[in-house]
Amino acid sequence: MTDAGAAVAGGVTFSMLVKEAFIDPIRSVLIIDDQYPTWEQIFGEEGYDSKDVTGRWAAKSEILKVVKQFRKVSPALTVDIHDGVHNEEIGSYLHQSDLLVLDYQLEQEGPQGIRAAAIIADLLKNNHFNLVVIHTAIGDLIEPFNTILMSLLTPVGIAEQRVVEGLGLVEAFEDSEQNDFGDVVEAIKSTATASDYIAYRQWRDNGLKPFNFFIEATEMEKFRGIADKAGWDTTARGKVFDWAMSFHDRRVAEFDAAARDLRWTIPTEDKRPWIRTNGGFIAFADKKNTELLSILQAAIEDWKPSPSRLISSKTRAEISAQGAAAEDTALSDRHAYWQYYQELRKKPLEGSAGLAKNHRKTLLEAHTARHSERLLDLIGTNAVAFGLKVLESDPTESDAAAVGFAAHYNVHAGHAKERSKALDHYNAHISTKPVSGWHLQPGHIFKVGQEMWVCVSPACDMVPMQKTSAAVRESSTASTKPFIAVKLHPPTEKITPAEVNSNTMVFLKEKSGKNLTIKSYSIYPKQGEFGSPIWRLFMAADFGKIDIKEDRTADLQLSYLCGKQNSMKIESCKAQIIGQLRYEYALNLIQKLGVEFTRIGLDFSPPAE
Repeated sequence: MTDAGAAVAGGVTFSMLVKEAFIDPIRSVLIIDDQYPTWEQIFGEEGYDSKDVTGRWAAKSEILKVVKQFRKVSPALTVDIHDGVHNEEIGSYLHQSDLLVLDYQLEQEGPQGIRAAAIIADLLKNNHFNLVVIHTAIGDLIEPFNTILMSLLTPVGIAEQRVVEGLGLVEAFEDSEQNDFGDVVEAIKSTATASDYIAYRQWRDNGLKPFNFFIEATEMEKFRGIADKAGWDTTARGKVFDWAMSFHDRRVAEFDAAARDLRWTIPTEDKRPWIRTNGGFIAFADKKNTELLSILQAAIEDWKPSPSRLISSKTRAEISAQGAAAEDTALSDRHAYWQYYQELRKKPLEGSAGLAKNHRKTLLEAHTARHSERLLDLIGTNAVAFGLKVLESDPTESDAAAVGFAAHYNVHAGHAKERSKALDHYNAHISTKPVSGWHLQPGHIFKVGQEMWVCVSPACDMVPMQKTSAAVRESSTASTKPFIAVKLHPPTEKITPAEVNSNTMVFLKEKSGKNLTIKSYSIYPKQGEFGSPIWRLFMAADFGKIDIKEDRTADLQLSYLCGKQNSMKIESCKAQIIGQLRYEYALNLIQKLGVEFTRIGLDFSPPAE
């Protein structure tokens, strides 16, 4: 029995968890179908004649079957209908619905599915996690699945020269005496269909070598038969394969889709087709089957959303269901919020209108975080109870050897590197946050050349125009903000568990090209707590005020004292803030440095190395 069907503590199944997290929160449905009458058509001058024999409308009984399934749910769902004819009007409808039921065949003539693909592209531009069911009269779901998926992919990018050379090989074989296939072009095309292209894309996404697909994949068996007859070597087969796949790759390019994180399951006899993007989930249903909520739920179960997604979806639903009442309770302390508004209206001690705006943005960020935390405190009871159900219904609770919900994260726990990677990502997740603020703050991690530093001056010392006499006399006359930073050192050896727990490490997400990697650093030059942290007094120009860019970095102009030729000089340098520690983690480093400043020298004599 699978984890989706296994009932454990309290009789809770994975299927029940999916229903509670994704299906039960649905409150409104938008049906887009050119054979369903809209309210405007029913009540307008045009009218709706259910007995129209021209085939313009679907049978009244079919329409009622679909609508009634949503109305019989408790609480009943709100249902709206659009005919899908005028795409420019659909945008105002899409954002209102929790579930979109989309007819695949909206075209009167020509290729089908193009309009549906365009509607999905528009839908995925909004910030909601959208649920979609593609409703089609085509009995075989492979065609609509292929069209919609290919509209969301980005092209592989096959070199035109390989395409030309591949076609040349095909034409040469077609004219040869060995050809007993007749039209070789069509024969090869039939062995490299849209479904084969999608299987090829999934092969690549699974980390397998693209080169091996036409050599090993079962989908390419007929292709290999033609290649064997033609006598093509591996290089020639690769060129012919690229030529065959180029037709589908060009079709993908025509949709001009944005790059997305995509996962999918191809329709088979025992698998329901679905597509998951970072903006939504798409299921597919034959119009003969009107139990669309059941089909959607089964597809989501096959996706196997992680426990984190289940809990997040439930939390989002609780905010939607109880948000107004919780917000009213959270805002009931009018004196506290009045004082908060006074703080918002204050202007910085010095600065331009732009600086005042950044100052207010920082205060609003802090307020939003606190307000969200209060809302979650008020509505969190149900979300926490659901989280406990997720944990208690995990198959590993009753059988440690069972495949549990942890498998839904697609992390290969059996590999030491994967486990290490998971720990690094977790440590970075809990200890860092996106760069924020309108001025330099404790916990800001900045780069000077190839060196990494972290600001460890107390927060109150970093506010522009405050404590202007600290560290540097009359620093305000030079428009500078003195601050202390500690140098971060990359480890030279494998990090031990003791070092991770020493509270001296920093785990930072860094971009390396298109990839995101986790880099670890220590405030000690040598691994472990050996040596002394290297600290420096920097001076930030313009009182340390920053302007955060779209990539969540900020530039700084710094200066520091440097000894040169028996004298002290001030060196200038450019720096870039690339990360930020959460406040408690920044405070921990401040305390570590405080211990360094207050250490007592003892007279022990160390042994010779």
